[in-house]
Amino acid sequence: CRLEKEYGASLSEIVGELEDYAIVHQSISDERAKPKNQLIIVCCYGCLWGAVIGIATLFIKPSVTVAAIGLGFTAGVSGKLLVQKEE
Repeated sequence: CRLEKEYGASLSEIVGELEDYAIVHQSISDERAKPKNQLIIVCCYGCLWGAVIGIATLFIKPSVTVAAIGLGFTAGVSGKLLVQKEE
């Protein structure tokens, strides 16, 4: 009764409004967490491709392994970012 008098609305309207605020708050929280997760995913793809190309280069031409790892990391990050832009 006190809430209804204070806000000038029925209890069901107040609860409905609070649920709407909760949904908005959850959406904002999800959007804030998304870039952090995306950065981790992009870095993991870069590490994966850097490792794959580095291992392959070890067998083919060991003297350029470090450069190949760097290029593989860059290719992995770039590829993942391009795929994300298309989605």
